[in-house]
Amino acid sequence: MRALVVHNPTAGGGRAGRLAPQVVERLAGDGVEVDQHRTLSLEDARLAACQAAGEVDAVVAIGGDGTVGACAAGLADAGVSGGSGGPPGWSPGGMGGSGGPPGWSPGGPGVRAALAVIPAGGGNDAARSLGLPADDPLAAAGMLTRLRRRPADLATVDGRAYLNVAGAGFDSEVNRLANQRLRWARGRPRYVGAVLAELVVGRTASFELALDGQPERLSGWLVAVANGPSYGGGMLVAPRASLADGLLEVVVIGAIGKLEFLRTFPKVFSGRHVDHPAVAVHRAARVDLAADRPLAVYADGEPAGTLPATFEVRPAAVTVLAADPAPGFPGP
Repeated sequence: MRALVVHNPTAGGGRAGRLAPQVVERLAGDGVEVDQHRTLSLEDARLAACQAAGEVDAVVAIGGDGTVGACAAGLADAGVSGGSGGPPGWSPGGMGGSGGPPGWSPGGPGVRAALAVIPAGGGNDAARSLGLPADDPLAAAGMLTRLRRRPADLATVDGRAYLNVAGAGFDSEVNRLANQRLRWARGRPRYVGAVLAELVVGRTASFELALDGQPERLSGWLVAVANGPSYGGGMLVAPRASLADGLLEVVVIGAIGKLEFLRTFPKVFSGRHVDHPAVAVHRAARVDLAADRPLAVYADGEPAGTLPATFEVRPAAVTVLAADPAPGFPGP
């Protein structure tokens, strides 16, 4: 098996850069032939993945969800193959050995690399969606050769690809605060702190929402457009979202009071917030979203412009390496 390791040396406060040599050593110990690429930017990561798509079995993203999403976008843009990422008749099972049947070689006709994730960022929700240990990057690396290849959807906001969740409103301001002022913290405490701080000054917005062309007006705290189930270090904002259904899960938190918001907020870690009468969940392939002010949009924890914006899904656009079971691939 051959892999390109793409690592962001600044992710997780430099954690990804420090971990990269250990990850490479772990993969080499499992018989993986490793090339490395140190990213300069998200666009650089996207280009590196795109260029390697036909040459390796896996592109291994070490970093946060932004780096993972950029590598996913690069693999999707390469468009070398569709479906399971292997030749006709090949079963998408484990990734041991060469990753394919006898006589099959990476880079041959109709071959595309799979996306692998080594969590080393602030939220690590892509790893959670794929059933990987979000807080143990070396354990995730040790699982890589045994993971299942699965086709996965990719979402876009105004053409910018993301793998997990994009949002506008309260959650985008929380992302901005977490990235700018709480970078020293990791995982759940980072985002919980940002939620509490933003709740002091935040206010609701009036949204115009069109789901597959069907318009409606509403007031609320936020609109999250989800491809995968979680963001913000394990917040299950869209607990029933699937990476493989060809649809986006649209979660609207309505205009409830701040005290009620604070009471309901802890339920987001179990996904039970969707049972609240002020929370609405929709599904659509295309979402057009505008607001009464130019709210920021964040996707995979990274800034992605402002409203108005259009969100769309690209079904089975990328192949991922996932555990079985995995939250991002729920059963029927």
